[in-house]
Amino acid sequence: MSQPDDKLPADGAPFDRLMEQWLESSLDAGQQAELSNWLKDHPEQMQRFVEANVREQMLCDAARGLLLSDQVHELTPSLNKPLRWSTKRIVVVAASVAACLIFALFLLQKSERGGPAIEPSVIEPFASVAAIDQTDSVLRNGDRLGNKTIEIQRGLIRLQFDDGVEVTLQGPARYELISPGKTRLHSGLLTATVPPGAEGFQVSTPTAEVVDLGTAFGIEIDSEGIPVVSVFDGKVEVTPADSGAGRLVQEGEAVRVTQRHEIQAAKFDADVFEKVWPVASGVSGSTGAFRFAPHWPRPMGLVQSNTDIFVLPEGYARILSEPIRVNVTSPGKVRFAADLTTADIPSGKRVKSFLLQFRPLDQRDEAGPPQLQPNPNELKRIVGEITFNRPVLGLIVVGDDLRASDGLFSKRGGQFPQKGRALELSGTPRDDTITLSDDRRTVKLDLAAFGIFGDHVRVIVDQSLEN
Repeated sequence: MSQPDDKLPADGAPFDRLMEQWLESSLDAGQQAELSNWLKDHPEQMQRFVEANVREQMLCDAARGLLLSDQVHELTPSLNKPLRWSTKRIVVVAASVAACLIFALFLLQKSERGGPAIEPSVIEPFASVAAIDQTDSVLRNGDRLGNKTIEIQRGLIRLQFDDGVEVTLQGPARYELISPGKTRLHSGLLTATVPPGAEGFQVSTPTAEVVDLGTAFGIEIDSEGIPVVSVFDGKVEVTPADSGAGRLVQEGEAVRVTQRHEIQAAKFDADVFEKVWPVASGVSGSTGAFRFAPHWPRPMGLVQSNTDIFVLPEGYARILSEPIRVNVTSPGKVRFAADLTTADIPSGKRVKSFLLQFRPLDQRDEAGPPQLQPNPNELKRIVGEITFNRPVLGLIVVGDDLRASDGLFSKRGGQFPQKGRALELSGTPRDDTITLSDDRRTVKLDLAAFGIFGDHVRVIVDQSLEN
């Protein structure tokens, strides 16, 4: 026997009661889907559904403005409905009604016209997927994203926002894109780099709001939902979610915000983000001895190793205000100074700089009093390849050009050893060799250094936003 149109076929529940449960968000996912499908087949009930929701929307709008349920009752006596909801309840219901109305109107248009309905408006995409590494996400490089929640259980994803902000997630993580400049980290770990002009970028967490003031920072949310905010460069403002007093956090500092919304000092530990650095910086991969330089302390003169070439991303992507001289611009191997292909990268180009440093341990520190001259017999050699996810525009390997570009790119400029940092390009077994791949993305280094001398290569990478 068929059932009356005002009841759902599953359990014969009255339509009015189910609609009220919908508005109160007490239906589970299966019941919501069943109600939606039933409404498609009953346009006359759909009309009632829409009219009732309009009345409820008006009620909730009034309640939000007056914040007193008895006043709402006086304004809407025709509803003849007891009002026992709290302000919080009313706001929740209002949000549910708004979503319900969009959905109901969509179905009504479709059922009445028999054709495609007008889609509700959405926020235009404002970010792109820039890199993915061993993740379980269905996202792909180049995907455009608007308001969306990203969930990954493993791997890394780097996002490029249209204003130049870069965010990298490490799984397991759940991260919500709300609107340009406003996001939320529900769980997991991220790093963010915010270039000049994009200040104010916001990341909400379960217990705090983090607002960038021109910086690079990281957030890790532990198993209890407590975020630890670490600042690698510049500064951020951390404010408890209950709108308590905020705190300015500067580079080399870290804070945690407890469940009680208390801001506490935390140990600064950049190693927590070690797996993120390559993808976050724009490095696709490396072989051999490449290792990311520590974010703290800053002086590169203290960063020494016989077995590692350190990679230092130098600040933010930037638009060149004047041309910059580079020494290697063509693919191929460079062993002699005559192999250099020196040229200028023109002003107006958006670029990012990476410094590659090989500086062996100073053996004089282990041998007692320093010698007047370094010993060439202490020569150390190292070989490795590093691949960037954007084309390399040029390499700087000549001493004068390295020094001239320090002030433009390096946050640590002036703290580099100023002698012995250029590559030796004479073609002897004791000299250096550098190779740029045909696709201009991979740099191979074969370097030799000794004593107080080291080798520096500055890599200038194309960061055009349209790439």
